[in-house]
Amino acid sequence: MQNVILPNFMKFVNTRGVRAIKDGMMFSMPAIMVGAVYLLLFQLPVESIANFVTSLGVVPYLAHGYTSTFQVTAVITAIGIGYTWAKNDGWEPLSAGIISLCTFLILIPDYVAGDYFDAEGAATVVSGLNKTWLAGQGMVAAIIAGLLSGLIYSFILSKDITIKMPDGVPDGVAAAFTGLIPAAIIFTGAVIVYHICDAVAGATPVELIYQFLQAPLSGLTDSLGGAIAYGILVPLFWWFGVHGATVVGSVMSPITQANLLENSAMAIAGETLTPANAHILTESLVSATMTVTGSGMTLGLVIYMVFFAKSAQMKQVGKLGLGSGIFNINEPILFGTPIVMNPKLLVPFILVPTVAFAATYLLSSWGILPITYLTVPWTTPPIISGFLLGGPMMALWQVIEIVWSFFGYLPFARSVDADYVAAQEAEA
Repeated sequence: MQNVILPNFMKFVNTRGVRAIKDGMMFSMPAIMVGAVYLLLFQLPVESIANFVTSLGVVPYLAHGYTSTFQVTAVITAIGIGYTWAKNDGWEPLSAGIISLCTFLILIPDYVAGDYFDAEGAATVVSGLNKTWLAGQGMVAAIIAGLLSGLIYSFILSKDITIKMPDGVPDGVAAAFTGLIPAAIIFTGAVIVYHICDAVAGATPVELIYQFLQAPLSGLTDSLGGAIAYGILVPLFWWFGVHGATVVGSVMSPITQANLLENSAMAIAGETLTPANAHILTESLVSATMTVTGSGMTLGLVIYMVFFAKSAQMKQVGKLGLGSGIFNINEPILFGTPIVMNPKLLVPFILVPTVAFAATYLLSSWGILPITYLTVPWTTPPIISGFLLGGPMMALWQVIEIVWSFFGYLPFARSVDADYVAAQEAEA
């Protein structure tokens, strides 16, 4: 497996498209994090605090800040992917990002559905950007728009099909003319696609992409099988020394992030989130209940190493990893114990997070754990992150997961510890 599957998968992960998606989506992080703070302030799982914030009269303004940041992340993603693709290919990237933005906007409806009336009382259609498609539901369409725009833009420039300006023209002006021909070709293609979709299916491209691509992908991953696969693959790649969260996340994050954005939009609209109408497997749920304390959920192992280990090596590594582990960073444990390429720790390293995440999914689907629609920084310590995302019940579940991680690692950690003690005695 290590010599066949892993190299081929890494080739896929390092393709231009996947790299553009992974790096391009990072451009939306400031909007997501700041927008999440606005949402958190008036959606805290503590009724008394939520009522106090409401009494201040600031909720409409917080909601406006949220919808103008958190709920336009598909737009930012489209810009970021086109920008990243062109930058990685060595071309002027800003023009590509702007072209990607306009391409995405061409694909979405240019009206807001509903009953509207003018000053005389006559029914009318209001034109404008429909925010429904600017975040979660438009995420896959934004990714496609960014990828195709970046690809076509770079291809045209590589063939030297540009308008060249004479020497002495300011760089900004020259860059604008460089992107003119690619923009004309890409925009015209997008308009043609829009017209065909409207004429044949009576829907816009983004609506068709959501119906026939994003929704099925979400249904496939947002399942118990998806949770188990996620739980297995992240630590498995890490065991081989590859950053599992990054590798698997580059494929899964567009869907789990879109799920979270859709849940957030429902919550802000006042809908009650249930397993029947909302997504269970979201980006927040992954970070709070599967990679909590780091990939492999290693805080239980760290607790053993610090307080119960007999070998000097495990005690020392445990002390080094305790502080960072509380903030969900566990590289010192992965490489210091080591867990990477250590056959004695492979089973618990995969089993502990997989069982925990599968149980999380089941408890959420049964309505015992709340549906997540908020987000907090992934470095937020456990229990605190659980409380912010889902109240006391989610915080309690994180405590149970940490206890499970301790006992899940215990017999294997004892075996490794005994090996180190024997090595110490032999060396002495």
